[in-house]
Amino acid sequence: MDIMNVSEAVEEAIVKSRKLKEGIIRGHWREIVEKLSKKSEPLWIKEGILYVLVEDSIYLHHMSMNKNKYLKRIQEILKKDYVKDIRFKVSKVQNCDYIDFIEKSSNEEKKEEFISELKDLSLEEKIGILKKKSKEREDALRLKGYKKCDICGMMFFGEGSSCKPCSLKNIADKILEDGDDNK
Repeated sequence: MDIMNVSEAVEEAIVKSRKLKEGIIRGHWREIVEKLSKKSEPLWIKEGILYVLVEDSIYLHHMSMNKNKYLKRIQEILKKDYVKDIRFKVSKVQNCDYIDFIEKSSNEEKKEEFISELKDLSLEEKIGILKKKSKEREDALRLKGYKKCDICGMMFFGEGSSCKPCSLKNIADKILEDGDDNK
């Protein structure tokens, strides 16, 4: 077994995990679509297509016109062209912007402090600290009324036991299964 550095391991995980790609896109959504991040929501990636909900047809038209710009930004973030197209659908948007939960004024200082804190630790210790930070984030979201999706484990705000992407995917899967009934 070859030893690989952390960045190679992360890149390999991104290649293998659709959910990780979707999470990275959600985390960078504000950077990708800028002001329209409050009016849109990325759902999932299937066969190289990113499915996105948009609040109304005006925003859908604007985002469709800027699709190539968004694809380029996504490819820069993911470092490859995993997403080859974007499809937009008009629907109610949940608008879960995690950046709002972070103190913006001292964010860069905290990030540098956190990174320097990790430098001299073993891999096991780094993973332990990241698990702790993840748990703290999850607890903060729960205090704001968020729940954990029963299917994918993502934190979401809304009704039911599954997030919007998972519930819509379940509906789509059922429609495809029932498609034979219409023959």
